[in-house]
Amino acid sequence: MNSNSAVAEAQVVISGAGPTGLMLAAELRLGGVDVVVVERRAAGTVGESRAPGINARSMEVFTQRGLGEEFLNRGKVLPGVLFSGIPMAPHALDPGWPSALILPQHETERILAARAVELGVRFLWSTAVVDLNQDDDGVEVFVEGPSGPAGIRAGYLVGCDGGHSTVRRICEVPFPGDEPESFWVVGDVRLDSPPDGNGVFGRNERIGTYQISRAEPGWFRLSLMRTTPPADRTAPVTLDELREVMRDGLGTDYGLGEARWMSRFSDGFRQITDYRQGRVFLAGDAGHIHSPIGGQGLNLGIQDAVNLGWKLAAVLNGAAPDSLLDTYHQERHPIAATVLQLTKAQTALIKPGAQTDALRGVVADMLAVPETCLRLSGILSGLNLRYPLGDTHPLLGRRMPDLALSTGQGRTGVFGLLRQARPVLINLGADGLTGIPAPWADRVDYVEARLEPFSSSWDLPVFGEVPACNAVFVRPDGYVAWVNPAGAPVAHDTLTTTLGRWLGAAGTAVLGRT
Repeated sequence: MNSNSAVAEAQVVISGAGPTGLMLAAELRLGGVDVVVVERRAAGTVGESRAPGINARSMEVFTQRGLGEEFLNRGKVLPGVLFSGIPMAPHALDPGWPSALILPQHETERILAARAVELGVRFLWSTAVVDLNQDDDGVEVFVEGPSGPAGIRAGYLVGCDGGHSTVRRICEVPFPGDEPESFWVVGDVRLDSPPDGNGVFGRNERIGTYQISRAEPGWFRLSLMRTTPPADRTAPVTLDELREVMRDGLGTDYGLGEARWMSRFSDGFRQITDYRQGRVFLAGDAGHIHSPIGGQGLNLGIQDAVNLGWKLAAVLNGAAPDSLLDTYHQERHPIAATVLQLTKAQTALIKPGAQTDALRGVVADMLAVPETCLRLSGILSGLNLRYPLGDTHPLLGRRMPDLALSTGQGRTGVFGLLRQARPVLINLGADGLTGIPAPWADRVDYVEARLEPFSSSWDLPVFGEVPACNAVFVRPDGYVAWVNPAGAPVAHDTLTTTLGRWLGAAGTAVLGRT
């Protein structure tokens, strides 16, 4: 990791080196932005499974940035999607459904931190943000580290510092939501006599649904509800508490010997009212907290980062207007609100009781209906996300699939064109489209390609059959912002309007090149 050298200024300061902060830092560096990550820990997460679920959309994002293979090599592919532990199998209905993954969070952070260092991100470890002042031109970020207090002048600050965000507290951002009603303990533990050898996912009348699963060789991931609230919700979990909760809820502690990580969570749900506070932004758990049932937290954070990163880079490079940054809240806040509602439903279904058991049976039957399975799997996997970018074509506002293309340089997939986090205009045979209009020529990659097979309609993975197009503009985050229907003349006016909206109408800055 980078050493803690003195930092006086940066274009962007990120508070927090978890998955969200690391992903954002890498995205900013791909955009040519000078970024410093401030992290209160002495190093990244070590030996903690924490948030191990990586959904299908996050895997697509990692693949777009050239990291997908490394994640696949280290993780375990999930056979389906779980709704409160009830399995759904979208792969059986759509063979093109992308895979999700189980990987301990410390491994995710290791991959993302290595990429950030490779790209030149600067880190200040054992350093905490303690205060900030912002004005029309930037933010003064006050930090406390091994060398004492210091200030960093930045253009923007992004709080990626978790559910107890210091940045959120300093900015006094309203954080409305629901107080917790139930409480769980979770940990990575060693068990002398694990259930069924490899663990168990079970349910009983005292604590509802519980999980003991093999996380890594020698370690089990434990998650179960307390029958009574903890005396002190802020106190660290101890081995004695784990043993007590296991014996109370399961009748045994399975020979619990040690733990490398222990924590607690609740079913409290909150979301900030605005992701932007002037020149300060909040991302990941700093902007929304919820029960981890369904594994949505890490994935929301990764996708917050990818949405915000290229927009900050475009503005800082002098091309796009500051108003572009408002679209971060406009696009991401509704997505998290939807996910929080689904997570509430999943959390309710894991609780104990005969009525809940009956409801789970009804829900399981409903999830077996193909349309319901695909709809909920699409939301939980992030694949059905649609930003409000227009309704003239089904692809607008949706993720661009990784279609196989033939180009003058050979075969490639769409995701391979997004490796450098630059926007791309793909010409799939449109007459009259010969390149990028002059004001944006240095900010957009242009690719002439052929899609095989090509017909009057496309049968696309996850989407199904949609009207064909002969050209498509894809934002750096992989979402489609402009489509030209097959057989139609190129709509140059809507193309230039789209380019101006997302990249600015004039200027010579180059997004993604330093």
